[in-house]
Amino acid sequence: MRFTYTYRSSDGQRHSGEIEAASRDAAFAAIRREMGVKPIRVTAAGGETASAQRQDAGPLPRDRRHGRAALVAAVVLAAIAGGVWWWAARTGGRGRPPARFTVNTPQGPVTYTAAAPLPRQTIPGDRARIDAARETAFQSTAERFLARFAEPGRAVAAPEGARPSDADFAACLREPIHVASADFTEAVDLKRIVTDIKREMQLYLAGGGTVEGYVAELERRQRLEVSYRENAERRLAELLSKPKEAYDYWLKANAQLQAMGIYPLALPDTLRSYQMNIGIDD
Repeated sequence: MRFTYTYRSSDGQRHSGEIEAASRDAAFAAIRREMGVKPIRVTAAGGETASAQRQDAGPLPRDRRHGRAALVAAVVLAAIAGGVWWWAARTGGRGRPPARFTVNTPQGPVTYTAAAPLPRQTIPGDRARIDAARETAFQSTAERFLARFAEPGRAVAAPEGARPSDADFAACLREPIHVASADFTEAVDLKRIVTDIKREMQLYLAGGGTVEGYVAELERRQRLEVSYRENAERRLAELLSKPKEAYDYWLKANAQLQAMGIYPLALPDTLRSYQMNIGIDD
């Protein structure tokens, strides 16, 4: 049987390929043995049965095949639609390049496109609560360390003490983050983002990466994002002597920062007369 597989290389890039094997388990073993990588996903190509044992059981009757296929298709499509709606509502469509999903239906394969979510996001709300949650909302030092990188472009001082060890990170990846009934909305958002960062880290490690490599990537991204925002802030200050030009720049800079998930520049008081009046004070 032919199987398609997906894995991540040490630089975080996703790769795909095909392999011949007697079963899905045999395909897993062959990929690990021959390529030295741990696949993220292995599926039967061309709609074939995923295992030799299932194939031996014989085909389903035609009406049952179509009924089951329709049910599976409906469930998958509902899950995709729900996920896309939820993500669009949360982020306004921000995300990595679109991911493609192919669903086998009784009428044939159908491909859908959905934005893959960014784990790190700007958290709206009370800044004091967000800063406090970084220190108090998490049980492990590794989770508190990852919480520094929750918001793109926002520089946060490292926690006191040494960086968590590989064993600390491994332990935190095994334990889920729990939301308490007394958590403020800001703390819930922070916990959700750190949960997603942990999931991204697990995929990075599964693809052959290291803890050190993933942390270095987080730090590199954060430095770049901070520099983008600082450059925009500096350029806006330089333009304040030309209010109309400065206001136009503020609009364009914030649109670009938002597209990268970075929190926006505050509108200087000297430019407030240019802000559109939409009647919210009436």
